[in-house]
Amino acid sequence: MANASLQSFLLHHHHSFLSNGIHEGSSPSIILKLTTNSNSSISFKLFSNTTSSSSSVTTTASTPNSPVTPAPVTASSPPPPSLELLGAQLAERDYRQADETTRALLIELAGEPARRRGYVFFSEVQFISADDLRAIDALWQEHSGGRFGYSVQRRLWEKSRRDFTRFFIRVGWMKKLDTEVEQFNYRAFPDEFIWELNDDTPEGHLPLTNALRGTQLLGNIFTHPAFEEEQEDELAAEENDTPDNTGQSKDGSKGKERPKFMRDFFKPDYSF
Repeated sequence: MANASLQSFLLHHHHSFLSNGIHEGSSPSIILKLTTNSNSSISFKLFSNTTSSSSSVTTTASTPNSPVTPAPVTASSPPPPSLELLGAQLAERDYRQADETTRALLIELAGEPARRRGYVFFSEVQFISADDLRAIDALWQEHSGGRFGYSVQRRLWEKSRRDFTRFFIRVGWMKKLDTEVEQFNYRAFPDEFIWELNDDTPEGHLPLTNALRGTQLLGNIFTHPAFEEEQEDELAAEENDTPDNTGQSKDGSKGKERPKFMRDFFKPDYSF
């Protein structure tokens, strides 16, 4: 097979040489001679009638069907997200990886479209079971002394009157700028977020929720049925603080009606 292929190659070039060196009505000026050696190599020489010089080229046939060893695969796939993996990462206080696992868990639990897409639409939060969402939240609370978790964030969101800008400042997702006028800006992911649980770590700082496409995803998590019972208990406690229907609380301050949940219209220019 190798000799046949090389002979075809040489015949092709022989024809090319002849075409370049022969004109109609003239005699050939180039002669091609092939020689096969015992070591599976083929030599050929070009002889010119007009000059005494000759050129020689030798090519060696490669061994057919030589085995090819595939390159070893060194990259390993990350473990699939699970509650067990999340619990282990939180137990090791690896909050950065636990945050990634939580995000992957929400995608996994939201359904096949979210898995294909790689992120969760706010309308898909309803497909996450209350038990699963409570289990994720319970792990975060357990391994943070009750300072991290969705239910913690929801409580702070309620205290911020469901204003996401106030909420982002409260949980430390926005940082105060060093200016004369009080201003805040979004933290850059991931370096400017806090991945340790220290005394000065803001309550509710973790887990993070991507708000690049707006705050509806986070709002739907906070209003998920998984947290309805706890929300009802807090509302009942607030009602007990109001002795009559005059809108006055125990400390004499005037009560304010809680605004209904609606989408924020400030520009979300951050992603995490």
